This record gives sequence, C-alpha cells and structure tokens, in this order.
Amino acid sequence: MTKGTQAFGKKHVKSHTLCKRCGKSSFHIQKKSCASCGYPDAKKRKYYWGAKSIRRSQTFPCAMTSSGRRTTR
Repeated sequence: MTKGTQAFGKKHVKSHTLCKRCGKSSFHIQKKSCASCGYPDAKKRKYYWGAKSIRRSQTFPCAMTSSGRRTTR
C-alpha cells in the first residue's frame, strides 16, 4: 500500500524500445507508436511549442559532411 521505495522495485518491464525512424528509445511497444517522431504516421511529429526539439532534430548541410556520410577509402 505504499507509493515509495517498495513500489519502484516492481518496475522492471520495458514499455519503450528503439524506433525504426528516429532511433530514439521512444517507440511504445503496446501502442505501436513512437512518442518522439510519431512513427508509423506518414508525417513526422512536430509541435511549435517544442521549437528547441525541432531545431535539434534538423540536419544542416555543414553537419552532413562530418556525420560519416562520406565514402571512406
């Protein structure tokens, strides 16, 4: 009947796993949807109240060259 330390010991089941689209551990296994990008919806999840999040997820041209997308010899 406690809400403290004893109750936290029972939390050992994973509710989220890796998402195929964004790679974050935000894909809810039972709901079959990603909390971060909205996969499997066709459009990516994006809200303007989370402007920093949108900024972080963007890929810039300068970052593309150093991100390992170049072919190596």
